[in-house]
Amino acid sequence: MVLPREEFLAVPKQSADKSARSIRREFRQWRASLPTKLERDTLLMPEAIAESVVAEASRFLHAELPADFPVRLAAKAYHLYPRHRHFREVLNRSGNRGRHNLYVYMRHWTCSWLKRERYPLYKRLPWSYGYGRQLPVST
Repeated sequence: MVLPREEFLAVPKQSADKSARSIRREFRQWRASLPTKLERDTLLMPEAIAESVVAEASRFLHAELPADFPVRLAAKAYHLYPRHRHFREVLNRSGNRGRHNLYVYMRHWTCSWLKRERYPLYKRLPWSYGYGRQLPVST
């Protein structure tokens, strides 16, 4: 026997409202417990994005990048977020644009640090990487 959709999904309205309210309240409490303003505002994890960017460049170059690059990238994002209005606005854009822009910034910073500290590796990168574009997959 197949139940009509309304009967199958029948949930007392009061309990549905209560559970939705409690879920929203729990989410707000969890979000407020995040350690930094960047994470509270955007829900982005700069450490994870920094490790991804460094791994991407390392794979492309077939070379180990300095171990402190992910830490430095995340620290720079944490430092800039509360201090620069434009950086804050760019990371708070709707959808995935904020995350994409953080990737762009971190690729740009990685490229500039490679130019300053590991020039031969920098020369092997495509010019577009300095503009924050994703590296092509190398085989």
